[in-house]
Amino acid sequence: MRIKDLMHTNIALVNSQMTFVQTALLLKETNNWDSPVVDFKGCFVGLIGKAQVLAALAEGNGEAIIRYSPRSFAVYEYTPFQDLTREPRILTVDYIPVIDSQERPVGYITARDILNYWPKNSMFLAEGMKAILDSVYNGVIATNGDGVVTLFNRAAEQITGLRAEFVLGQSVDEVIPNTRMRRVLATGVAELNQKQHIGKCQILTNRTPIYQDNKIIGSVAVFQDITQLEAVAAELEDVKSLKSTLESLLDTIVDCIIVVDKEGRITMLNQAYQEMLGVTQEQIIGHHVTEVLENSRMHIVAQSGKAEICEFWQVRGHDCVVTRKPIYKDGEVVGAVGKIVFRDIQDLKLLAKKMSNLQSELEYYKEELRKVQGGNYTIESIIGNSERMTWLKTICAKAAKGSSTVLIQGESGTGKEVFAQAIHSASPRWHGPFIKINCAALPENLLESELFGYEEGAFSGARKGGKPGKFEIASGGTIFLDEIGDMSLSMQAKLLRVLQEKEIDRIGGTKTVKVDVRVIVATNRDLEEMVGKGFFRKDLYYRINIITLLIPPLRERKEDILLLSKALLGKINSRVQHSVEGIVPEALKLLIEYDWPGNVRELENVLERAVNLIDSEVHIMPEHLPFAFKKIRSLKEKEQLDNARHLAGIVAETEKQAIYRALETTGGNRSKAAQLLGIQRSAFYQKLQKYGIHQP
Repeated sequence: MRIKDLMHTNIALVNSQMTFVQTALLLKETNNWDSPVVDFKGCFVGLIGKAQVLAALAEGNGEAIIRYSPRSFAVYEYTPFQDLTREPRILTVDYIPVIDSQERPVGYITARDILNYWPKNSMFLAEGMKAILDSVYNGVIATNGDGVVTLFNRAAEQITGLRAEFVLGQSVDEVIPNTRMRRVLATGVAELNQKQHIGKCQILTNRTPIYQDNKIIGSVAVFQDITQLEAVAAELEDVKSLKSTLESLLDTIVDCIIVVDKEGRITMLNQAYQEMLGVTQEQIIGHHVTEVLENSRMHIVAQSGKAEICEFWQVRGHDCVVTRKPIYKDGEVVGAVGKIVFRDIQDLKLLAKKMSNLQSELEYYKEELRKVQGGNYTIESIIGNSERMTWLKTICAKAAKGSSTVLIQGESGTGKEVFAQAIHSASPRWHGPFIKINCAALPENLLESELFGYEEGAFSGARKGGKPGKFEIASGGTIFLDEIGDMSLSMQAKLLRVLQEKEIDRIGGTKTVKVDVRVIVATNRDLEEMVGKGFFRKDLYYRINIITLLIPPLRERKEDILLLSKALLGKINSRVQHSVEGIVPEALKLLIEYDWPGNVRELENVLERAVNLIDSEVHIMPEHLPFAFKKIRSLKEKEQLDNARHLAGIVAETEKQAIYRALETTGGNRSKAAQLLGIQRSAFYQKLQKYGIHQP
């Protein structure tokens, strides 16, 4: 028999220039644990396994070119099987690539395959084979056809904590109670890549039947302690000389990286750095770093052990930002690694701007997520430092401690929902749902089904299985009923029952459902007046009017406009991709003078309109505001001018009357009249002329 007759052909060929992400996708698609690596000619150059790929992905190096184990033991496809059995390395590895005459991978075999086809007379008796099995890293257990243990290698002893002398000859079920090797004997079906606990270890095992002449004569299990997999992976990376270097490199982005030893001699220079300097590794490896980079400080860091983070450095006409870090091994500095973080200062500025934009976007999406989850606002996030708002936030914090119904009143756009969510977020129910429903947005029949739910078949079009109502969904949390003043009297009666009994009845249902929910209601109507007119139930009004919050309109807290505008601009900038920094004083004055019938909602709309009209400016100016604001200013200025003119007329008339009285008192003597009025004679004559006073 030749190896070609024994090998598996479902291999995944990984190109040496592929990235870890591409390799992971290929291994997943072909369901392979290990894979040969080939060069551009398709020739075998090494091996890579899932453990290496997963480690790279976990460290964020998915887009990096793969690192693989250099070419290892491989066999040619036409090698006779008997020749292979004389190879001492054959059972020291679990994955053996099979190559053709041109050294191109065509398949693979495993230690398990070899054990399955090993000649009977030498499988368990040959001393050479026993020595090989004892040197294998993986544990190996074999049984005969009756399930009696016939092989228990040294690695199996180390992993299980059992001695071979006590295991051999025993039933495998008695030795390892949770093994499935007897099942493999009974079914003849192999069980591959199975996880199993043995003592404190978790192993990954392959259990397969052993055939001879198409008859099952035993079973074999090859297993590995995967709790030590990370340590094994580290050892495969040539830990003796490169471990500390690779760990430091993995901590940085693979871009313009240089490594020196303790004396400052270059040991590695990546491709990006080579391209930047216009050199190759062969030209500079072994040279002192100062021979290549005259003003380098890499050798200083390697000697002092002090890192230099994000330092400005000039190289080949580039103003760069660099990081230099010492490399430690066994507590001693053995070299240094350097990385150019930014090749140009302008790149740093662009990145800072992008990071700022990304931060703004992140905050926006966080807010959107909180909206979906029902916890968008907290008491601390309510904007306003005016005396009224400060007092309201204090009341909110006190109201949040209990479960009493809260009535929030205020004009449209004042932020009633904000206060409702803030109370929920500060309450012991914060982890529960926050469910909101607009009572004015739904007709009565729909509102009832939304609030209380319905059973299957309750009405035409009812969902199969029924549907829970908002009160059921909000159980354990808070329900916010907005615009409760628009609720019909019949719905008010049903709501009153829920508030009093803490239970609901689904439409078409026969069972009463208990609900544990806090109720917060809001309206922009005068409920007390509606009660007087018979439009709102008095008993419901008294039931919801336990804690009342009256949110002031924006025109009554204009001192908060600047603070509100800053917060709203931050949200608007992330939404419309602008970077408006603020509002000029002239425009802010117009905002403060405006009466804001639409309150905070109108303020946000006005600011968003202004941001969209801005070209290259970074501040909102008066010309960016709607015409209504300029019109208000013009009307006020005209009113002030009219008042000034009216005042001037009053002054003139008063002066005329005073002059007439003075002349009358002095018998027409102008000098004495001027003296009586306390003004100069020349000024007196000017006023006579001004007012056209002619005395005979």
